[in-house]
Amino acid sequence: MTHLVHVWLWLASIAVSPPDSTLPIALRTAAADSGDINHSLDSALIHAGEALARGRPWQATRLIAPWLNDSSRRTPGAVFLAARAASEWRGWSEVLQLLGSEPWVDTLYGGNARVLLARAALERRQDSIALYHATLALGRRPGSGERLLLLATALDRLGARDSAASVYLRAAEQLPSVADWLLLRSAAVTDDSVARVALYGRLTNPLAQSRIPRTDAAAHEKIGDLLGAARRYAAAGDRITSLRLRLAASPDSRPRAELRREFLGLVTGRAGGAAVREAIIVLDSVFAPLKPAEELVVARAAMEAGWAARAASGFAKVGGGALGSGEDRFTYGNALTRLNRNAEAALQFELVREPRSMAALAAYLAARALVRDGQIEPGRAALVAVSLKHERDTVAAASALFLRADLASDDRGDLEARRLHRIVALRYPTSRFAPTSRFRAAMIALLSGQPRLAAEEFDALVERHPGSDEVLSATYWAGRSWADAGDSSLARGRWQSVTARDPLSYYAALSSRRLGIRPWVPRPAPDSFATDTALETKVARAALLARLGLVAESRWELDRLARSSDSSPEHLLTLANAFRTQGMASQAIQIARRALALGAPPDARTYRLIYPVVHEDALSAEAAEHRLDPSLMAALIRQESNFNPSATSPAGARGLAQVMPELGERLARELEYPVWDPVLLYQPDVSIQLGAVHLRELFTRYEDRVHILAAYNAGVSRVERWSQRIGVDDPEVFAERIAFVETRDYVRIIQRNEDIYRALYRGQLTERAKSPPSSLEEPVAGDIPQM
Repeated sequence: MTHLVHVWLWLASIAVSPPDSTLPIALRTAAADSGDINHSLDSALIHAGEALARGRPWQATRLIAPWLNDSSRRTPGAVFLAARAASEWRGWSEVLQLLGSEPWVDTLYGGNARVLLARAALERRQDSIALYHATLALGRRPGSGERLLLLATALDRLGARDSAASVYLRAAEQLPSVADWLLLRSAAVTDDSVARVALYGRLTNPLAQSRIPRTDAAAHEKIGDLLGAARRYAAAGDRITSLRLRLAASPDSRPRAELRREFLGLVTGRAGGAAVREAIIVLDSVFAPLKPAEELVVARAAMEAGWAARAASGFAKVGGGALGSGEDRFTYGNALTRLNRNAEAALQFELVREPRSMAALAAYLAARALVRDGQIEPGRAALVAVSLKHERDTVAAASALFLRADLASDDRGDLEARRLHRIVALRYPTSRFAPTSRFRAAMIALLSGQPRLAAEEFDALVERHPGSDEVLSATYWAGRSWADAGDSSLARGRWQSVTARDPLSYYAALSSRRLGIRPWVPRPAPDSFATDTALETKVARAALLARLGLVAESRWELDRLARSSDSSPEHLLTLANAFRTQGMASQAIQIARRALALGAPPDARTYRLIYPVVHEDALSAEAAEHRLDPSLMAALIRQESNFNPSATSPAGARGLAQVMPELGERLARELEYPVWDPVLLYQPDVSIQLGAVHLRELFTRYEDRVHILAAYNAGVSRVERWSQRIGVDDPEVFAERIAFVETRDYVRIIQRNEDIYRALYRGQLTERAKSPPSSLEEPVAGDIPQM
């Protein structure tokens, strides 16, 4: 019944009386709020309203699309619902297109359509248009806190400071739980310092009080006192903004020359990566062209800040003749490698001569770059040269031998691969590759029909490298090897050791199956938590701030909560649950892990916070439609994004299921999406759907889950290459013989996560989907603003 309540709320929002009998009959026909326009609500429109209420706005958009394309059915109710849905997936251009020319935006639905237009215009930085819409929207409901905030924001952006300050204060009166943040916004546009001090005196939220120095600096900036603002920003610790303002206030060459030196000093100092990037942008935009020495400084700093493209361009501008040091060429080569410009990277690495230790590693990296560039034979020859020329350098020689062994396995030359791995293990026992080389050498022995030798070598790995990440895997495979050698007692002993050492691990699940015992299941415990009204109020305030568009303030509130000084396990679990109930699963996971480390009981309640399920409706529906196990979907999403819908990978993958924009666009065409915008990848129901569709594609291509997961992470072409290796018909062997560490861990972790989800929820995921998920759309008692 709960989802029907949401449908009725939606119907109320477009001024349709809620039904008083069964939904399918009662909602066949309803009256528009004008009383003059009657329109039929068929099941598709009802389902669209349900989807929106259940946190699936994109599904609502797809369901409404046929109505919008049919002039006989394009009613105001359908258009308004479509605009509401688009606003939820941040399709602001779509909102403007849907509502911009409609004649009823002020007369129907309480003026809420005009509110959507105002919000869309603000999001699109069309501030004058936003002012127009916000003014009209407020005329319909002068006491609406949200409408007042929209108007104040538009006035603020347009420089109407006095009016903005007054409207912010009116909004604060209507929104008491976030009033302090609105008082700060009012202070930032208040010219009179005495009046600002009076506003500061009204603050009661300690976090808002801590923002007073920056707010006062912003006020001086807005009234044109740039130097005064610069001093205040510097005192508040914001050096980059201080320098920007001093630059804007300094048209003369002498102070600008000093500022140039200060920006360069910031770049080379201990500033964070974001500040370094901003400083470099200023240097490039204001002080270009930089001198070669300055370009060199900027290139080095850009690389340290993770900005490989700017580092590479800076080194290129300096020119080969000025890149005299081996360190700079080495850094240049690394920047090019990160940009996948491997042939160029190889050239730079080959030019590194000093210092000797760096030259040895550079020689290896040059060879590796050739391999990555597809120049396999020249790369192999270079690797051989490295292992001979730099045989006394553990890092370079062991790395070269390890990669040579990997290439030999690609060529199905496992005997050569085993020989090379044995050299790494025995000649370079302190190398980081030594445990893995021992493991791979033993695996090749097992696959070549020598199980006893393999068992002995797996056991030796555990003995010689007890702290290695390979201990669990080696112990499990020692069990398999002893079993193949006919010693079931030793085999069972190894598997029992794995389950005792780490019962939640991938290898513990495999061992349990081999032993014929039930895998790990947490001690049952209900999801009950201590009542903490103050905590609930803070979380609700952060959620409301986000709903109102005050994203920075919401983030500050959440960051303060996550850094709670109360580190008692029970408090942290309560805090994690509060985040989870608001749909903020990624924060909940981190806090719950901290609680477990500090002594929280390792029961089902704790682990359901560490392995949460959010967006259950979309997850279960898409899993069912594409014949996927919802536990697998939850496990994949947790690994991909930690259930953070805003996640973006360095490669550009986005959203819960980490879908690349190119893949998303292709799948959207195949699914006949009515519109496409890459921002949709951040919408949970879109990301889950596209992830499920792609996963189903891979299920039709491969039979074994390990191949499917490896392809999802690394691509089909790499899976095809790894499938040529010896012994990989066994899915467990395939997982071990994946060349990429990231993909190998990914495949193992997701399979482990799937087992954990199944143990924690025991088939409840589908049942949970029958009721709508918690979300930021849920009312916050007494303080949700009316649009």
